[in-house]
Amino acid sequence: MRHYLYMAVSAIVAVMMASCELETSGNGDLDGMWRLAQVDTLATSGVDRMEGEKKYWMFQYKLLQLEDKAGTTGSVLLRFEHKDGTLRVYEPYIYDRENGDRPLDDPALMAPYGVNALDETFTMEALGGGKMVLSNDKLRLSFRKL
Repeated sequence: MRHYLYMAVSAIVAVMMASCELETSGNGDLDGMWRLAQVDTLATSGVDRMEGEKKYWMFQYKLLQLEDKAGTTGSVLLRFEHKDGTLRVYEPYIYDRENGDRPLDDPALMAPYGVNALDETFTMEALGGGKMVLSNDKLRLSFRKL
C-alpha cells in the first residue's frame, strides 16, 4: 500500500513540475550588481578611477537600476537590451517608490553613471570574471561585480 501511495504522490509532483515553466532572464554574467570603477574619456585620454565613489549599475531581468549608495545622485530605472555584443539602455525613469516613478526627460541625472543620452548604446568590450567594460564614442566604463 505504501508503495502505491509513493507512486501516486510522485506522479502528482511530476505532473505539477511539468506544467510549470521556469523563466530565466537570459542575461548570463550581466545580471547582478556592478560598481563603476573607472571612467575613461576617450577624446582627452582622461581617466577617473572613481575611488571613493559608490555608483552602481544593477541588472535584473529586463531592468537596470543606476544607484549612488553615497546618496549624492538620484537613482534611475531603465530598460535595457543586451545582444550581439552591445548594451542598449533606454526609457529612463526617476526612481521614486513613495511618489511614483516618473519618466526622465533630462539625461543630466544619469551623467555621473556614464550615461549621457535617454537612449544610448554601448559596445560590450568585456564581460566575465567579475569585470565588465562598456564603451561608446565618448567614454569607456569599467566595472567590478559585487
